[in-house]
Amino acid sequence: MQESGSLPPLCPVELAVDVPAPEGTWQIAASVHLPAGEPASAGPQPVLVALPGGGYNRRYFDLPAAGFSQAEHHCRRGTVVVAIDHLGVGDSTVPPPAVTTLATLAAVNHTVVTDLLARLRDGTVAPGVPPLEVSAVIGAGQSLGGHVLAAMQADHRTFDGVAMLGSSMSATTMPVRPGTPEVEIPAGTPDADAALLVLANTDWPWVFHWQDSPDSPDSPDSAGTAGGPGANPPATPWDRASLIAADLAGGLPARRTAPPWGSLTAPGFGFESMLPGVVSAQIACIDVPVLLATGERDVCRPLTVELAGFVAATDLAGFVVPRMAHMHNFAETRSLLWERLDAFIAHVARAATRSAG
Repeated sequence: MQESGSLPPLCPVELAVDVPAPEGTWQIAASVHLPAGEPASAGPQPVLVALPGGGYNRRYFDLPAAGFSQAEHHCRRGTVVVAIDHLGVGDSTVPPPAVTTLATLAAVNHTVVTDLLARLRDGTVAPGVPPLEVSAVIGAGQSLGGHVLAAMQADHRTFDGVAMLGSSMSATTMPVRPGTPEVEIPAGTPDADAALLVLANTDWPWVFHWQDSPDSPDSPDSAGTAGGPGANPPATPWDRASLIAADLAGGLPARRTAPPWGSLTAPGFGFESMLPGVVSAQIACIDVPVLLATGERDVCRPLTVELAGFVAATDLAGFVVPRMAHMHNFAETRSLLWERLDAFIAHVARAATRSAG
């Protein structure tokens, strides 16, 4: 199997899906990445629905440097990838923050996935794209996207399997850089106030991006040499150093400017998603296979703690990727995560086929 970087890129089908709103219609932006050639004619195919985290849009799954497109990786292996901008994010409609609650995003995304699956199955997703026989539908949510995914599955049973990527199901926990004193939270501090104290003292570049050494040109510490905070995005062709520099340039976690894969807006429930137990009730309802994957340095608690809440899951797995920080797709070890997700997709598809038979 050739690596994705050695082949020409696949052009996604870009769609705007209409969703009924309390007043009028919302439009949700989606990119449908379709396998080409031999993988496309190999019979029933799985569909992976990818949901971005806060501060990012659907193009996080299709970063512009060779070998950095997760969507392309999965397509080369026969999986259709659908990446969605949540309501209030990226190219989708941006209503007032009070509208974009967790329950609303889950309902809207479920409607969009249902619409796109119907188009894929009846061959109307784009001219020249034949009908697709779907073997299984798997959801993958990065960070905040994992919380939306949990609500979609609990409230709407959208998927045959779900993968939570760098998304804490128990309590978002910011890692502390070695040598940096931990924030002291006075006893009795409300959860929301405690979260604000932690966020104000978080080393965001270090949390989001793995550096191989303090002097590495793609280290957040030295990103100024490759673009740095406040710098203009580098000229193409992109590489890992320039991707990270551009990701940092507009600020994190709230952005002043955004790279092509970033979003200046975020769902209104974004801060709420940082609080302990925000999806505890939802994950207890999930009764399909679950994969929870994190980076070696991430915002999750130990896997045994994170997985404990999935009391109804029919299959439960955890995976920690070495030399990877919170924003997985920028890491040098990203292919380890993508390959583990390939295996999960295949496992869910086999289980769905057996159930259907």
